[in-house]
Amino acid sequence: MTSSLFQPITLGDLTFPNRIAVAPMCQYSAEDGSASDWHLYHWMNLAMSGAGMVTVEMTDVERRGRITHG
Repeated sequence: MTSSLFQPITLGDLTFPNRIAVAPMCQYSAEDGSASDWHLYHWMNLAMSGAGMVTVEMTDVERRGRITHG
């Protein structure tokens, strides 16, 4: 049996190059609740990993919604 893990998959109008997904991970690195250069570098590395889909960590609309208050 051939694995379909590395085969493309289409969900609705979106086609992924493979069936590997990176789950969201909270890095606790936001100073004011906003993404920084650190986040962009981290997400860029995840995007270049070869995974078909990358889900980034949580964001907040206001300070009370943050999971950390740095």
